Amino acid sequence: MAKRARPDPDLLPFRRERILAAGTLLALGPIPLAFGDSLQLPVLLAYLAALGVLLGFVRAGKVPCLADRWLNLAGLAYFLLFWFGFRFGGRSLLKTALHILLFTAVLKLASIKRERDFSVALTLAVFLLVASMATSTHASILLFLAAYAAVAWPLFSRWALWRDLAAAPDEWRGDERARELPSRRSVVASLAASFVLAVPMFVLLPRLKSSYIQGLPGGDTADTGFSDTVDTNLYGKLRQSGKVFLRVAVESGPVTDDPPFLKIRLVAHTRFAGGVWKKPAGHGRVLAMREGTRLPLRPPGSGSSEPLHRLSFEIAPLGVRFLPYPVTAISGEASPELIRRYGVVPLVRDGDGNFHLTFEPPRLFRFEVLSGPKAAVDLVPPSDRDPSREAMGSGILRSFGRDVAGGVDPAASPFLFATRIADHLASRFFYSLDSPRWGPNPVEEFLTRRKSGHCETFATAMALVLREHGIPTRLVTGFAGGERGPFGSYYLVRGLDAHAWVEAWCGPGYGWIAFDPTPPSGRPGVTRVSLVRSAGQMFENLEFLYGRYVLGFAQADQASLAQTVREGVEAVSAAAARAVRLLRSSAGSARWRVALLLIGVAVAAAVVLFLRRRTWSVRGLGTRGLPPASAAYRTLQRALRRRGADLTPASAPAETLASADRLGAGPISREIVGAYVAESFGGRPTPEAEAARLGGLLKELRARRPSG
Repeated sequence: MAKRARPDPDLLPFRRERILAAGTLLALGPIPLAFGDSLQLPVLLAYLAALGVLLGFVRAGKVPCLADRWLNLAGLAYFLLFWFGFRFGGRSLLKTALHILLFTAVLKLASIKRERDFSVALTLAVFLLVASMATSTHASILLFLAAYAAVAWPLFSRWALWRDLAAAPDEWRGDERARELPSRRSVVASLAASFVLAVPMFVLLPRLKSSYIQGLPGGDTADTGFSDTVDTNLYGKLRQSGKVFLRVAVESGPVTDDPPFLKIRLVAHTRFAGGVWKKPAGHGRVLAMREGTRLPLRPPGSGSSEPLHRLSFEIAPLGVRFLPYPVTAISGEASPELIRRYGVVPLVRDGDGNFHLTFEPPRLFRFEVLSGPKAAVDLVPPSDRDPSREAMGSGILRSFGRDVAGGVDPAASPFLFATRIADHLASRFFYSLDSPRWGPNPVEEFLTRRKSGHCETFATAMALVLREHGIPTRLVTGFAGGERGPFGSYYLVRGLDAHAWVEAWCGPGYGWIAFDPTPPSGRPGVTRVSLVRSAGQMFENLEFLYGRYVLGFAQADQASLAQTVREGVEAVSAAAARAVRLLRSSAGSARWRVALLLIGVAVAAAVVLFLRRRTWSVRGLGTRGLPPASAAYRTLQRALRRRGADLTPASAPAETLASADRLGAGPISREIVGAYVAESFGGRPTPEAEAARLGGLLKELRARRPSG
């Protein structure tokens, strides 16, 4: 039995160039993985280092080619690394699969022996790019995609050229310029056309009910400052953060500089122990946001109100499983992407007005809110054993409240008593984010000695003072302001806008009333940005738009877009029908008939001119925008295809000549193909006389009958 001959890698055309091209793509593809926590940074750096060493050898002319036995040995050794990574690396199947993909990519690039190995290397590069795109949810991935396309598209174009030339080695071995890309203009044009075509394809492709990739890593919430508990020892780090947490877009209603809906409630606390506001219990009524239904957001017994605004709330990771909503909210509705992902969005509303999310919220989710002109008032009284009534039993707090209230009876006039406390704290104390750590009795220390703190300090002190005098209270954390966008009806809510205030039960006639004891200098508000600041805001706004209209683009969005297009077509049709009726009513006039005739002639001339411009050839050779010999070559291929040849625009010149010989058009075709090779790969311009000669050869070919 004859021994099978081993492939000789040195006989592979353009081997060095194609390895460098594939290596470049393999190096770029996985870079975003390290920024999305899908791949450890040390692993990525080790992979890039190995790839860099390999490509360095290739660039120096020392192209490696590992034998199959070394590949088999490396594969067996990797089983141990696979087990170790899965067992001790967090049991992440995604990370383990990416490790295998990177390992395979390096080995494959170091062992190119056959033509099909190049296709495998390109496939691995595509897999790495898809993995990066699928696991990245930040808008900056678009910048990476644009940079990747700028590098990859010329490489793919060269790859196609190398493939064509590899089928005709005698035509490029003697001319090094044949290895260069003929035209950068065509590469740029094809790349632009691809992006233009990608937009309608993205819109029209069918949408699935749920995503393939679940459980993507959440954002870093270590610096958000929000938690299920509120510690008075916190230094207001959240108020020092410029991170955007909410984007509130006004879909309908007036846009002002001080909208009431920017006071946003997140968590109300009633249990205070050991200097910390404890996590709300989470017991209450189970509710759900379903498709086509609205969830009531107003407190029970607060009555109804006419909506003044329709708002779109886009929410970034907050670090807690609570739904933020404006104090003016009437009702809310889940966005189509939330319904698509969860089907039904379940929540629990407790007695303090908190909406507990029973699921881990996605990185960015959206819901719509109908908002009224004023804040809703909760008229449901606390029970006798409600945590909001629990006092500390502090004589210092009782004495402070008695002195500040000036004789006001808290049992008879709780509203006036609470107002006196809030006004005193806001006017006689000082706002500060940089206070030293508190002692064992922080509230008493604040009221008697420190007299400075951040909003949570003021709200905690007021709430506990009121409790000492029999007034039930809640501490509420959320936001109270925002940054008005300069280019639209939206507001960006940042960590700088985080705030805390007090809700006090002021009797059945008042209900739960909100008080803000923080000095005016520490209260967030609505700001307008400068033109310089607006440039940075545009990118932050892009992140929310990317999450909404790219990551969250759903079937409902497709249906809404189709409805908009249909309404537009109907409007145009109605306008055209009105114009036709008007013209018909005036058709008796000779002037109108002449005008209609002239309009018809002008439209027909424009259509003919447009069609002619698309079909006119360069120097009569049947294509537009190509040099003469290249245009003649493409026309020749079309003529041979009409006679039954199996050719494509990517077919090599040798394939074209073989087809022409079989069809009896060899002599004519040989001259055209020779001129094409000289022009495209030899860099020789085609003179006018030769261009006319090629045109005559094509006419002669069309006039001949096909042989056979």
